[in-house]
Amino acid sequence: MSLTLQELEVLNFRSIRGRVVVPLDAQVILVHGENGAGKTSLLSALELALTGNVQALRRADPNFATQLLHRSTTEGSVQVRARRDGVDERFHAGLAANGIQAAEPLPVELAAFFEERAYLPQSLLGQLLQIYQESDAGMNSPLAKFVGDLLGLDRLDALEAGLKPLADVRNVRKLAPAWAEAETEKSRLERILADQRRRREEAQARLDSVVQELASLGQALDLDEEPTETTLDAFHAELDDADDEAALAKITDQRRQLESIRREADLEASKGASGDEADFPIALADTEAALERWHSAEGARVEGLRTRAATLLPSHALPADLIDFRDEALRLLRSEKAGVVDRAARARADVARLAAAGEELAVARRQLEMIDNELAQIAANSGGLSSALAELTSFITDEACPVCDRNYREVSTQPLIEHVHGKVRTLSASAQRLLNLSRSRGEQQATLEQLESEIEGLTGRQLEARELAELDRLAATIEAALAEFDALSPAITEGARLTDENVAARRALSGRQARDLSGRAARETLQQVAASAGQAPLADVETLSSAAARLAATFDESVRTLNVRLATRRAARELIAAGRSIIEQREAIQREMSADQAALESAEKALQQGQAVREQGLTIRATVDKVRSDIIRGEFNDRLNRLWRDLFVRLAPAEPFVPAFRIPQSSTQRLQPKLITEHREGGDAGGTPGAMLSAGNLNTAALTLFLALHLSVPAKLPWLILDDPVQSMDDVHIAHLAALLRTLSKEHRRQVMIAVHDRALFEYLRLELSPAYPDDSLLTVELARSARRDTICLTERLSYHEETALHQAA
Repeated sequence: MSLTLQELEVLNFRSIRGRVVVPLDAQVILVHGENGAGKTSLLSALELALTGNVQALRRADPNFATQLLHRSTTEGSVQVRARRDGVDERFHAGLAANGIQAAEPLPVELAAFFEERAYLPQSLLGQLLQIYQESDAGMNSPLAKFVGDLLGLDRLDALEAGLKPLADVRNVRKLAPAWAEAETEKSRLERILADQRRRREEAQARLDSVVQELASLGQALDLDEEPTETTLDAFHAELDDADDEAALAKITDQRRQLESIRREADLEASKGASGDEADFPIALADTEAALERWHSAEGARVEGLRTRAATLLPSHALPADLIDFRDEALRLLRSEKAGVVDRAARARADVARLAAAGEELAVARRQLEMIDNELAQIAANSGGLSSALAELTSFITDEACPVCDRNYREVSTQPLIEHVHGKVRTLSASAQRLLNLSRSRGEQQATLEQLESEIEGLTGRQLEARELAELDRLAATIEAALAEFDALSPAITEGARLTDENVAARRALSGRQARDLSGRAARETLQQVAASAGQAPLADVETLSSAAARLAATFDESVRTLNVRLATRRAARELIAAGRSIIEQREAIQREMSADQAALESAEKALQQGQAVREQGLTIRATVDKVRSDIIRGEFNDRLNRLWRDLFVRLAPAEPFVPAFRIPQSSTQRLQPKLITEHREGGDAGGTPGAMLSAGNLNTAALTLFLALHLSVPAKLPWLILDDPVQSMDDVHIAHLAALLRTLSKEHRRQVMIAVHDRALFEYLRLELSPAYPDDSLLTVELARSARRDTICLTERLSYHEETALHQAA
């Protein structure tokens, strides 16, 4: 059995204030109310409970959910009770200030059928034709959904939708990642192979250049082997001749000996020009005599000064050199003196500060004692007492004390109120003085603690008088040593000069003696070098310098020749290594090319197989599209247009132009129908309904289109709910509509719910749709407002009663 509506309960929904319970268990439900009474809100509440949505409000405002709750309340709800096979089912939605809460609507498929085929809101009536006229070609468009429901083309639609991405390879890449991966891999491999070919050609060019250079170097070295790619090893073996290296090593050793001899000869020449050989012993004797005289005159005083400096600077090692000794001792003694003087000055400053701090501490203690005494004389509760007396003054109305009831005139002629005021002022001043004294005492206590801490530190680092005197004596001793250094500075300078001259004379004499020996040895060595090099021996009159120059010229020429040959061999070896490396790189590139070429062929084969599958899919899609187009065109043009025409002519029999859909003869893969009008007598199609029909007939066209769409598909929900569908209709149209609704209710077993605002129309429909057989029923619902503006629902149920009066009269 189908699902039937039983009851609607609404609480604080849009214009409905309070709780309204509307019975719906009738074949026809008529809803009446003045404008603003809540008819549309009642039907929207039914839609919200069943679908969880209000489609007309959503089109107007995406944030409609926050406007559903009545503005004067904080919570609301809508609930529908329906029945199937004798079992009640409930659908509801909660309302809060922030939107819909805890909705339990119909299943998605039934909710969609209710929105599209069972319920026509008042605001949608004037937009219905435009919505279907401007419908896009998507699978979720209103026309696409209607076609699916009407023809049951779900499988064809699913097949067509599934194969649709094959038309564009970009969609294929998204759906089949392996396709995109294969394309990417193919492009990558093609780029890699192109780069590998370029690198292989470059490597071959470099190898040819290396072979040409090796041929030139082989000619320069007079080698027999001709260098090629296959003879590099043999050419390299011929390069490994070590005769040139041995000859160069021998000549290098001979040159080293020759250079040593030349340096000795040059030194002998320079020393020989500086004076006669007999002058060196005389110069040494003179410097020793002068140094002895200095030691006799000043040596004892200088040594004594060194001893005193070592005593004053026990932690420092003084240099032996006289000048360095004097400079270092002066620097250290001056630094030591500055440190001693600074320590003595700080010690005297600490003594003075200790005495001053002691006096300041005594003064601080006396001031603290004075503050404590004054604090003791002031009561601690002066502030509280002054506040209490100030509050008490509001109770003094005469001379009687409000505390003890005694007449103050007995003890003083001063008025009681003035006495209390004076006492309050005195106590207030004492309280302020107490605060000031407390603050001063804290500051004085901090000063006292600071002085005590300072005195403790000064006492800890104070020097005794004996230590201070010792510092003064040390400073005086250092000052005396500094004065003695100043007095002996010329003598120290002279002693250092004499010492340096004596050392220089000793070195000159030793050097002369050593040169005589080395000169004879150098001449013998040079003779040996000339003989080993195959050169003429030294003549008796030939000097060491001239002989060394002669041999050096010969060695230089031999070295240049050998270096050129060795450099040529090294260059050839480097070229061979470079050639071998290039050959290895070329072979590696070739191996990579072989592997990448195989991968490229595999990727191309995969793409070819994928393209074959894609072409098969496109063929299937084209076949599906043709079959689907033939079915849709026949059913759409014949079935829907015929039903829409019958309904429209029934409601508007005098209108010559009838609205219809025209489906293009081309493929319906993109469903793009066109709304037209056709003349009853035939001929070419007219303009759109908006251009050819009056306002009333335009609404009639929209209403009959909705009814045609409702009747063209299987009735998943046997309901037909219309919100004020008679806009701009005249009496004839209304009469035909009533007859149509009666037919839908009585013959097609639709549960009809219609809302109107016109009272006369309500009474007319109530009469036309009254029960006509025993199982038939009519329920009227009238909405109004109470004095408190709450919504009131008045219902009346009309059942079938057999007419007996006419039978009796007969």
